[in-house]
Amino acid sequence: MSEEIRKAVEVLKSGGIIAYPTDTLFGIGCDATDINAVERLIKLKKRDKRPMSIACSSLEMIEKYADIGGEERRVIRDFLPGPFTILLNKKDTISNLVTAGSEKVGVRIPDYPKIIKIILQLKKPIISTSANLAGELDIESIDQLKLKVDYVLGGECKYKKGSTIFDLQEKKILREGVRTKEIRELLNNL
Repeated sequence: MSEEIRKAVEVLKSGGIIAYPTDTLFGIGCDATDINAVERLIKLKKRDKRPMSIACSSLEMIEKYADIGGEERRVIRDFLPGPFTILLNKKDTISNLVTAGSEKVGVRIPDYPKIIKIILQLKKPIISTSANLAGELDIESIDQLKLKVDYVLGGECKYKKGSTIFDLQEKKILREGVRTKEIRELLNNL
């Protein structure tokens, strides 16, 4: 394990917040199951109560935090890892604080091996939210980061655009982002 990954995992395990590149944009995150860390992250972003997504390492990890039926399983296998966030019914293993009281949680598996390694070492999902203050422009590179986090991972974002967020059950796109056309076609064919 690289020193960078070891340090990031150590920070997450101790309740810290990291900034990290993904395939889409720069994000910030913490252990998604650590309520104190999640509260700290919300304050750091100066964010009102809005749902945050979680980044997982695999379909098996997603199943610990969200209900997955046959159709969801197929879509996850076809589209993740990738620049997509899928809304699924949450399980009690994820706090209402993360979902802002919603019964759904946004899940993604970033197509970014360094982040997957961190999540695998942590053995828990991490919060995946943009690394900007609420209402400010998205962060595409490390030099744009203004938030004071506990650790910053280096790297480049592939797309420099947000993930496409969609709800399979409602067959609805909630945010257009990377490769939205593929998701529109998927939802039209369900």
